[in-house]
Amino acid sequence: MRTNALIIVLFAVALSACTSTPSIPLTKRLEGKTPEDRQEILRRACLTEADWNLDQTAARMPANAQHRYRDSNTTRETSHLRALCREMADLPAIQGRSPIETKRRADLAEKCRRETDDHLDLRSRESAAHMVRVQEICEAMTGFDLPAQTD
Repeated sequence: MRTNALIIVLFAVALSACTSTPSIPLTKRLEGKTPEDRQEILRRACLTEADWNLDQTAARMPANAQHRYRDSNTTRETSHLRALCREMADLPAIQGRSPIETKRRADLAEKCRRETDDHLDLRSRESAAHMVRVQEICEAMTGFDLPAQTD
C-alpha cells in the first residue's frame, strides 16, 4: 500500500512539473519590492532573456543534450545581452542624481536600444516578444524609456 501511494505521489509530482504555468509579468514581480530586491529580480530576468535564444534551440533537442548545448554554444546576441545585463546590474539600486551616474544610465539605455534594434527579427513573433521583454527590462534597470519597437 505504501509503495502504491509513493508511486502515485511521484507520478503527480512528475505531471505537475510538465504543466506550464503562466509567467508573471515583470511589473507584477517588481511591485512592493525593495530597491535591492528589484535589482536582483531585474538582473535574473535580464540574464534569462539573454539566454532565450539558446533555450529555444535547446528545447528542440533530447533532454540529455540540452544542458550540454547551452553550456557549449553561444551566439553573438547571447554574449552581447549577457554583457549588457552585467553592466546594468552594476548600476546602483537607487538612482542617484549625479551627472556621471545619469550619463552612465543614458549610455546603457542607448546601448540597449542598439542591441534590441540589431537583434530584432520581425519575421518571428517569439523573437519580437523576446525583444519587447528585453526592452522592458532595460527601461526598468536604466530608468530611461526606449523607443517602442515597430511591428
